[in-house]
Amino acid sequence: MSGPIQHEATRTALILYGSETGNAQDIAEEVARLTERLRFDTIVLDLDSVSLRDLVKPTLVIFVVSTTGQGEFPQNARLFWRRLLSGALKASLTLRKVRFASFGLGDSSYAQFNVAHRMLHSRMVQLGAKVVCERGEGNEQHSEGHSAGFRAWVVALRERLMDAFPLDDGVLPIAEDTFLEPKWKLDFVREGQVEGKADDGACLNGAVDLPPSIPHEATNGTTSPVEAVRLEETPSTDLIPVKGAYTATLLSNKRVTAPDHFQDVRLLDLRIGEVYEYYPGAVAVLYPKNFSEDVQAFIDLMAWQDIADKPLTLTPTTSNHKSAAPPSPSPLRHLDLSHTLLTLRYLLSNVLDIMSIPRRSFFANLLHFAGTTTDDDHYQKARLLELANPDLIDELWDYTTRPKRTILEVLQDFTTLRIPYQYALTTLPQIKGRQFSIASGGALKHPSRGRGGTRLDLLVAIANPPSPIIKYRPRHGVCTRYIASLQPNQLLTIGLQPGYLDVFPAELANPVLMIGPGTGVAPMRAMIYQRLAWATETGCRPAGKRLEGDVLVFGCRSSTADYYFEDEWRDLCEGEGLEVLTAFSREAGQEKRYVQDVLRGAGERVFELVVKREGRVYVCGSSGAMPKGVREALVDVLVECGEGTGMGREGAEGYVEGMERGGRWKQETW
Repeated sequence: MSGPIQHEATRTALILYGSETGNAQDIAEEVARLTERLRFDTIVLDLDSVSLRDLVKPTLVIFVVSTTGQGEFPQNARLFWRRLLSGALKASLTLRKVRFASFGLGDSSYAQFNVAHRMLHSRMVQLGAKVVCERGEGNEQHSEGHSAGFRAWVVALRERLMDAFPLDDGVLPIAEDTFLEPKWKLDFVREGQVEGKADDGACLNGAVDLPPSIPHEATNGTTSPVEAVRLEETPSTDLIPVKGAYTATLLSNKRVTAPDHFQDVRLLDLRIGEVYEYYPGAVAVLYPKNFSEDVQAFIDLMAWQDIADKPLTLTPTTSNHKSAAPPSPSPLRHLDLSHTLLTLRYLLSNVLDIMSIPRRSFFANLLHFAGTTTDDDHYQKARLLELANPDLIDELWDYTTRPKRTILEVLQDFTTLRIPYQYALTTLPQIKGRQFSIASGGALKHPSRGRGGTRLDLLVAIANPPSPIIKYRPRHGVCTRYIASLQPNQLLTIGLQPGYLDVFPAELANPVLMIGPGTGVAPMRAMIYQRLAWATETGCRPAGKRLEGDVLVFGCRSSTADYYFEDEWRDLCEGEGLEVLTAFSREAGQEKRYVQDVLRGAGERVFELVVKREGRVYVCGSSGAMPKGVREALVDVLVECGEGTGMGREGAEGYVEGMERGGRWKQETW
């Protein structure tokens, strides 16, 4: 641990994150609020946005990084990690001037729990960087998720920063009840203002060529601007201009579960015009939208009816200009807004996540906008203080997470509270893209009937559990509700990422054991068709036996309710030698069976595939109990069937660990 140092006249903090789904970015922004209150000029960036030289410039560097896949760095941190591994860097010298802290996000159902964070921390120390605070770790499997580990770590971080970077005599940290001016805020476009660009290249909208259907000024008559905007029961069909994303056409959105089954699961057939080569484990990122009725409800709650459709510009604040750190990048830098009319309605429809479950920091921000005039104001402010208090985490859990109460519903409880429109973008969280494993592979990637481009199949379970808040609407998954509303031939914005299964043609030399219960069968389907295509291309397996030796273990509730791709599996079994083992947990007249039960029941077959033929194991599906149960079942099989080989439980555990280290065991869970 580094000792106390005297801070310079101006202290700077660089908060760097590596995030796949947005969780690490959320944590990084919360850390930034802490360093701002400790009077560090702070900037938050993804890891790939900086060079190694940038690490030695600030007073303090804090890393927040997720571990993804088989112990790998997120997509927006891989370039930085490769730079950090350069052999040209001198141990103990290159980063000797750097003082840093780090927090990792992981999932203990993976063998490589938090390994990316630990490797980053170790490499920084190896290159001479000084640790300001012991590294912290969050675990998705904890009952409170990552928040439990983060809450303990951030308390320790604050204490260590106060010791290592003491403030001058008479200077105190900025109090929690003092409003921190954000680096960017919204403002109305002035009359005659022309389009310009922010320092980071994010386009700012000007009052030019306004569509005639959207009024520029609020009217004073009986018709408000809101009434001029036709509300739909579904989100708008306008494309979200995400940089680097693709435009996909939805050919079909088919329900693949029985009509009377409680779970609605969709098979989406998408096409993009470009040729994009992908392999099993690849993911598509869908960017959901809010429904018009929810957007209007939020506008009404905030009393924004007269300004919801006025053109806005996003501008850096004075605090951003005066900061000693580099200018903070625009919060909309991931969007190309050069041809978009930016309004509050647009942001609420496409950018701001008003249907998400709020974090503690959201309530801390709301405190600055709470009134103090009436008794209701005082009561609501007291309630906000409770929900923002890190020591009352159970209170927050009971109010938000347990009932899945959304931001919109929260603000329906706090009826006197109004968020100033200028701070909407920095008070409300942004909608994050959702990842879905691609279910197509091999020949399925190429559209039929001579069409160009690329085909993408997605298997998506629509989240629609019963509501514990009776007076409000049922619970909906933000993205799956959007997916359920999509119509054939509709255009939508998607991102594409390679994923982490790292499957390659040489694997055909060995059989595979694929375990994919529920929608976890999606990447298994991609793998089966990809192996079939590779076997055809290389000729290493004869026709009619191109999948011989490969085993798929699929689990669902019953053979009549949710047996996905049943006809395809039958054809592949009969025509190419694939073996499919099924586990039905609610089959009429049968005992409950799960995938781990099937593995134990087919022990000799599994032992032959995994040990005698040195096959590979892939596990995909829900995180938590399932992958742990599968691993335990495999160990049990090795113990029982390997008795004659002298493989006891310790040896079986070691064998599975060796498979994990050698890449013969891989999992992709969500």
